[in-house]
Amino acid sequence: MASKGTKLSPETRAKISASKTGKIPWNKGKTGIYSPETRAKLSASLKGRIAWNKGKKGIYSPETRAKMSKSSPRFWQDKKLSPETRAKIKASLNKPETRAKISASLTGKVPWNKGKKGIYSAETRAKLSASHTGKKLSRETRAKMSAWQIGRKHSPETRAKIKASLNKPETRAKMSASNARFWKGKKLSPEHRAKLKGKVFSPEHKAKMSASHTGKKFSPETRAKMSASQKGRDFSPEHRAKLSASQKGRKFSAEHRAKLKTYQNKPEVLEKNRERRLHLLIPKKDSKLELKLQELLKANNIPFTKHKPILGQPDIFIDPKICVFADGDYWHGWFHLQGEDFSNQRKFNNEYFEKKIKKDQSITTRLEAKGCKVLRLWEHEINQEPKKCLDRIRALL
Repeated sequence: MASKGTKLSPETRAKISASKTGKIPWNKGKTGIYSPETRAKLSASLKGRIAWNKGKKGIYSPETRAKMSKSSPRFWQDKKLSPETRAKIKASLNKPETRAKISASLTGKVPWNKGKKGIYSAETRAKLSASHTGKKLSRETRAKMSAWQIGRKHSPETRAKIKASLNKPETRAKMSASNARFWKGKKLSPEHRAKLKGKVFSPEHKAKMSASHTGKKFSPETRAKMSASQKGRDFSPEHRAKLSASQKGRKFSAEHRAKLKTYQNKPEVLEKNRERRLHLLIPKKDSKLELKLQELLKANNIPFTKHKPILGQPDIFIDPKICVFADGDYWHGWFHLQGEDFSNQRKFNNEYFEKKIKKDQSITTRLEAKGCKVLRLWEHEINQEPKKCLDRIRALL
C-alpha cells in the first residue's frame, strides 16, 4: 500500500482509471443497504473534517476538469428520481437549520456570474424561462421576496440601466403579453376586490407616484388606450366629489393655460363639444308643459321624437323637419314682451330676457335656413287652447 502523501505517476493513475472503466459499482442503484446506524456513523465521521481540496485552486489540470464536467452529465443522464426521493431532498433542503447553513455559507460571497453577460446560450435561457412558467409561489415566498426588496437602494447607474431595459419596445411588448396571459379569464374574488378598493397609500407614496409621472409624455397610442379604458366608466358620487375637490384651487401656469386654450379651439375639439352639448338634456326631466304637449300628440296618433339632438334641441320633432318648442311664459320672456319691467331683479332682469328672446329668434332663423319648419308655442297657449295648438301643428304636416 502506498504511504500517505505519495504521489502517483501519470502512468499509474492512467492504469487505475483504465482498470475501473466499464465496471459497475457494487452499490449502484441499491437503496437501503446501509442501516440508519451506519449512515449516522458515516455522517458523524465526516463532521468537522475539512476536505483535502478545500480552498485549493489549480490542482486539477484543464483536461481533468473537462473530463469531470463531462462525466457529471453522463452520470445523471436519463436518471429519474422517485417521488419519495424528491420529497426527501425537498424536505431536507426546507429545514430551517439547513437553510440557515446555506445562507451563512453564501454571506459575503460574490456570485460567480455577477456582472457577466452572454454566459448562457439562447437555448439555456429558454429552458430556464420554461422551468418557471406556470410556477406558483406560496404566500410566504412572495412575502419574503417583497420584504427583501423593501428599503433596497440601487445606484443611479443601476436605476438608469433598469429604466433603459424596461423602455425597450420588445421588453414592453413581452411584459404586455405576459400580463394579458396572466389575467386572461381571471376574475378577482369579492374579498380581493375589497382589499384593492380599500387600499390606502401614504401621502409620501402618493407624492412619489405623482412625481414619477410629472413631465412624462405618453405616445398617441398609449393616450388612446388610456382614454378608451375610461369610456363608459361610471364613478360613484364620492369618487366624483373627490375628483372635483382635487381640482379646486388648482392653478395652472401661463404656458399650460395657453396649451389648453389652443387645444380647445381646435375645429375637431369644438365639433366634439358641440355634439356632446346637443345630447345633454337640461333639465334632465321633462317639464309639465312638455309632458302635456306629448300627451296631446299621442292622443291624436301623431308620431314624434322628443329632444332631438340638433340645433336648439327641439322639445318635439316630427318627421320630416318640423321643430316644435314649448316655451315657458316667464323663462322665455313673454311677460317682458308684454311690457313688464324686471329691472329691479338682480339676475333675471330686462337684459337677461332680451338676450333669451334674441337667442330663441337666432335658433329659429338658423333652423329655417336648414329647411326646418319651426313652431314656438307659449305656455299659456298650450294650457288654455290645446286644440288650436294641435291645429297649428297639423297645418305643418
